[in-house]
Amino acid sequence: MKNQLLLLLVILLSLAVTPADAQGSSAPSPYLFVWSGDGDRKDSDFLAVIDARPSSASYGEVIATVPVGAKETYPHHTEYEFPANSMLFANGWGAGRTFVIDLRDPKKPKLATEFKNISDYAFPHAFDRLPNGNVLATFQVKTAGFEPPGALIELDPRGAFVRASSADVAGLEKKQLWPYSVLALPKIDRVVTTSTEMGLPQWAQPKSHAASHESHTLTDTHHIQIWRLSDLKLLSTVPLPAPVTGKANLNPAEPRLLPDGSVYVNTFNCGLFRISGLEGAEPKADPVYTFPGAGSKEECAVPVVIGKYWIQTDPSLPGLITLDISDPAKPREVSRLVLEEAFNKTHWIAADRNSNRLVITGNNRSWILIADLDARTGKLTLDRRFKMKEGDRPGISFERPRWPHGETGPAWVHGALFGPVPAKK
Repeated sequence: MKNQLLLLLVILLSLAVTPADAQGSSAPSPYLFVWSGDGDRKDSDFLAVIDARPSSASYGEVIATVPVGAKETYPHHTEYEFPANSMLFANGWGAGRTFVIDLRDPKKPKLATEFKNISDYAFPHAFDRLPNGNVLATFQVKTAGFEPPGALIELDPRGAFVRASSADVAGLEKKQLWPYSVLALPKIDRVVTTSTEMGLPQWAQPKSHAASHESHTLTDTHHIQIWRLSDLKLLSTVPLPAPVTGKANLNPAEPRLLPDGSVYVNTFNCGLFRISGLEGAEPKADPVYTFPGAGSKEECAVPVVIGKYWIQTDPSLPGLITLDISDPAKPREVSRLVLEEAFNKTHWIAADRNSNRLVITGNNRSWILIADLDARTGKLTLDRRFKMKEGDRPGISFERPRWPHGETGPAWVHGALFGPVPAKK
């Protein structure tokens, strides 16, 4: 009896210290991969590998880099989750090129291949990995004339063409159809994409822009699109309803799957919409939340879902907001991480699924932060151990003169992700 009571006590204690909603394990991902642009545009853009092991003596140090052999590519989106085959897709938006980087040996990364235009389409933007290892990619425009509508394209693990489907919709203005981000939903044979114009570089300006890249006014969009995954057939194009006041429905950003199987889409104008009826003939979008940045000139960009929390970048703070999404119809704010002004333009976040950590970067800024999520409360705190050796401020700076690949000077960052996933014991 005494032994049974002791065993029960051990079990209760273990439950007390293990967050009920935690997804992480005790083995954090060992590396952080950061997609970086050369600061003065005179040298190659590159992917940097950072030691992300909190227990390591070299925690936060850049331990390897791989130049992609191209300048001024405007490094932009990578995949959000580390790919199972260790071949990472990284988008050089300004060059219309995507690089496939071999990370099978993270300490010795190498460029595997690259691609540009695929089929009849140009300017790949975002990626989502399928269970078979293939990748769904959004392409913003047609190659001929660099005009929308773009397309949803399936690629093999090295970026070779598999199949494509146009985003074109009869009767809808073409300038509304710039496929931006993508979420595959294999369990229900669906794909969700958003439509938002990135803005093309000057060398690819279509005649309809009639302006330089710097002066061109981007089209305000407000549609998402639903596709059938099995054959990439476009099933429906759904407008995000306009609010009574404001413009929080404009410029859809990122679709994400929630724990209950439903989908949220946030907008760059800081709205949040729940998408329902994905398997039916008439999918619907309902507004469920508006972030503080709505109405400001700042853009609410990349979110992440960890357990029962939706974590959203909102540079108007600047920082992050955590919503409890236990009831997807009524999300509620539970926490804010407000950063000092040195870390403004919060834009990109990605999760370490093994330790409930987040990497945070700014919109083409030179800083990188790591935050820890309390899976019980949703509270975010900065990891102050993740810092430069010579400084006391949290975070890593890419304002530095030299790298493992040479003395190429400062760089700025955009996409970042943790990996690889440690093998389960």
